[in-house]
Amino acid sequence: MRQQRHRWAALAAAAALVLAAVTGCSSDDSGVDREALRDELPQQILDSGKLSVGTNAPFAPMEFRDARDHLVGFDIDVVNAIGETLGVTADFLQSPFPALLPGVVGGEFDVAARGLFDTKQRQEQVDMVTYYSAGTQWAARSADPVDPNNACGLKVGAEVDTVQFTTELPAKSAACTDAGQEAVTVVPYDNVDLAIEALLESGVDAVSADSPVVLYAVKNSDGELAAAGDPFDTQPYALAVAKGSSLGPVLQKVIQQMIDDGDMQEIAEKWGLQPGLIETSTVNGATS
Repeated sequence: MRQQRHRWAALAAAAALVLAAVTGCSSDDSGVDREALRDELPQQILDSGKLSVGTNAPFAPMEFRDARDHLVGFDIDVVNAIGETLGVTADFLQSPFPALLPGVVGGEFDVAARGLFDTKQRQEQVDMVTYYSAGTQWAARSADPVDPNNACGLKVGAEVDTVQFTTELPAKSAACTDAGQEAVTVVPYDNVDLAIEALLESGVDAVSADSPVVLYAVKNSDGELAAAGDPFDTQPYALAVAKGSSLGPVLQKVIQQMIDDGDMQEIAEKWGLQPGLIETSTVNGATS
């Protein structure tokens, strides 16, 4: 069991080595007026020359540590490219997932980047700048398929404080009990890697997580895992910044230029995440 427990982490780290060739995304010819954008940055970022970024790894392929203990992933590349355009250094700070948004509100971080869905509820605390699109998807053992639409009585793992843990799975469980069937047992985990390990060891019947994370886990499971159904409840990922901060519009302009110039597509191709590319970045564009 111990050997199997570490297999997922080892496979993810090995894959990261293959993917870790640096993608240079220069904005020199992008048409972005860097100096004008820099002038719009909050003063503390200008003074420090740093963009403090709260994140939470592991959450492969968005952010995780490779075999050399380097922080890598789609979000890491996106934020580093933004920093390069603005002439500041992205300083990534590890934080528990539930503390990311409070950290932005309290000024501990300038930005939170960790595959955060843009929702109306989150917009009550922070401003959300969209850059990608994802959904919820389930993973199951290849030998024990499950149906997310027929989940009554199943044990399903999810990371605490995610939309799957707080919204999707409780709603599915309530629908089961309302119909007189057995509830869904929602099993909490501190991170997705722990949930995937439990799934591999038959501790849960399935894992519900963001679609990029599930697809990456399946790809690197040596055939032991399979996606259970297609992604659903698709909505934008966003970078979180303080309410009313000038940083939000600055990030939106840089991200839009990255989309228009193809830099965002280049980063997505590096991590196999092309299906979630968006055409327009917005600030607080969520409708639900």
